[in-house]
Amino acid sequence: MAWDNHFLDSLAEAEIAVLRPHLAEARLSRNDVLEEAGQTVADVYLPIDCILSIVTVMRDGSQVESRTIGRESGYGLLHALGSPVSYERMIVQVGGRAWRIPLERLRDAARSRPELVRCIVQHAQATIVQSAQSTACNSLHAAEQRLARWLLMTQDRLESDLLPLTQEHMSIMLGVQRTTVTAIASELQARGLISYTRGKVTVCDRPGLERTSCECYAAIRNGVEAMLKPRS
Repeated sequence: MAWDNHFLDSLAEAEIAVLRPHLAEARLSRNDVLEEAGQTVADVYLPIDCILSIVTVMRDGSQVESRTIGRESGYGLLHALGSPVSYERMIVQVGGRAWRIPLERLRDAARSRPELVRCIVQHAQATIVQSAQSTACNSLHAAEQRLARWLLMTQDRLESDLLPLTQEHMSIMLGVQRTTVTAIASELQARGLISYTRGKVTVCDRPGLERTSCECYAAIRNGVEAMLKPRS
């Protein structure tokens, strides 16, 4: 069967047979907080059509997003191989479905299956590629470029022009005030790149959005593709 998650779809039947009894489909709602920093991760989440957001929370309550995870990978994969303690907050950016498996069951399976370990590391590396590039992007590129990059990545994962994104989450992603998000979205809308209404963004001109984005969109896309490329 097709699992609609790249990690699960990349596994051989022998590995799937071990995991299948423990996999359950979960329906996640937007803004659900699934993990908090300092908590022990109990479950691994493998998105089907939802998007997870990993954010770092500062002492004053301000937040910034370090990466997002869609169906190309999952959250908690490396936790199953090492420390189970979360050091970030994980929330649902776009609601939808995900496969959920208890972390301990994935850890047990990995102990005797080297190929499963390889796949876990490979897909965890794909999220690290995004995190590393996003760190550079947040430091070096303008908020408009970063928003364009983020909208393109979200569209890729949802395969839809309509993106259910709130102003609140866009401000977390950019690490700016909501008024700044409003100004940037209004500018992109005035140029015909997007249509923006409360809680929804429609991509109207993808090529224009790609031209507005910085180099990081292509760098993340190409890096993840290379990381997840099947071995010859």
